[in-house]
Amino acid sequence: MIATTTAGPTVLVGPGTERIRVRCLARRGMLHSETEAVDYVRLSPGACYDLVGRDGVEAAWYVLRGPVALTQGAAGDGQPDGHERMLTTGDLVLAPHAAQLRLHGGPLGAELLCLTVLPRASSDRLPPRRPDLGEHSS
Repeated sequence: MIATTTAGPTVLVGPGTERIRVRCLARRGMLHSETEAVDYVRLSPGACYDLVGRDGVEAAWYVLRGPVALTQGAAGDGQPDGHERMLTTGDLVLAPHAAQLRLHGGPLGAELLCLTVLPRASSDRLPPRRPDLGEHSS
């Protein structure tokens, strides 16, 4: 993994005072890693973040601070289905590859952590890995 503490967040500017801040905390830097990235996302009050999942990765969204409204559509259908769920602090959402998501920050905004990983079908094709334990005697 490549991790950084020096780069600032990317700020997406919406209408009015809506802001979405995305900061990559770690990104895959090794050949045999199932983890693609770990991202911190901060939504200002009322900000909408429309996400189009990428083929070949899945995501787990953990709500650090909420509430946040989630609208999720089926993979590849182009738009969220309009069914909204309210998420609060501590909730976890699993998004399959190519899923359509819309996150809508609550009245106080929201903070989320996103872990993006390879789906099992892809990670099962990777060669086996064993941790290097060095030369320790038992």
